[in-house]
Amino acid sequence: MFKNLFDLSFKRKGVEIFGFYLFYSIFGAFVAGIICGLVIAIFYPDAQTFQDGAKLALVYGPLMAILYGVVLSITIISAKNIFNSFQAVLLTIIAVPLLYFGGASIGMIPIAFLTAFDSKNSTIHN
Repeated sequence: MFKNLFDLSFKRKGVEIFGFYLFYSIFGAFVAGIICGLVIAIFYPDAQTFQDGAKLALVYGPLMAILYGVVLSITIISAKNIFNSFQAVLLTIIAVPLLYFGGASIGMIPIAFLTAFDSKNSTIHN
């Protein structure tokens, strides 16, 4: 299930896709939360209450999710060398509104399916 998580050129099937989705969704939400907290702390020092921070997190959270998802998609496409794949580009485009409105829990679904594509690189993984 969690086999070759950091090898983005690896072709995943079934449960491996779910493992990738699970790991990178949780990891992405954690990292985006930390980055959002740092951005709010640095650029908005006057935000003293939880409500002020929550209002700002509603602005920056979706932007961090989109940034994370698109960077991960491009990294997967680059690792698999599938820049000419219409389906890969379409999945990345579909992921953007899903990341904005649904966060990492929904937006990572099309990105996880990118890992099921065959790699066009010369090395073959088993």
